[in-house]
Amino acid sequence: MASLQEKIEAELEQMERALKEMPGARQVGKLSVLELGGTASLLSSIYHGVENIMKQGLLARGTALPSGATWHRDLLQSARQEGIISDRLRDRLATFMAFRHFFTHAYGFDLDPQLIAPLVRDVRLVFASFKKEAKQFARLQAMKGHNSGSFLKSVRTNRRNSTTAG
Repeated sequence: MASLQEKIEAELEQMERALKEMPGARQVGKLSVLELGGTASLLSSIYHGVENIMKQGLLARGTALPSGATWHRDLLQSARQEGIISDRLRDRLATFMAFRHFFTHAYGFDLDPQLIAPLVRDVRLVFASFKKEAKQFARLQAMKGHNSGSFLKSVRTNRRNSTTAG
């Protein structure tokens, strides 16, 4: 089974592929309806990757995944509370979450380049911050797992030594 770090790396790779296809913010106003829809889809895909990583982080911490009508918003909050992301990043991701919701329910011809351009402008910086925080969280989780495993091994070894010595 893949480790949390491996799962996060795999998701980040997919998100980076989407970023490579993203046009520049200045180009957004010149895109056709079809191209604008593709750009919106890429933004949505990147946010889906963020959610996937946050879910994996919560599961790794033994935290139940949110459910119900507000689960997307609750997921952001839970990820913050569990130390997966910072307050600042949570606030920045909320804009992408709102866009994902809009995009899921909108018709492609309703997409507004003026709404999408700021997201395209910010997505690389937000992704870089998310990537850094997600990797840091995964490293800390790996260290906790390693340390607790080492602790358990040392307890077992000490028990064996004390029973054989007595």
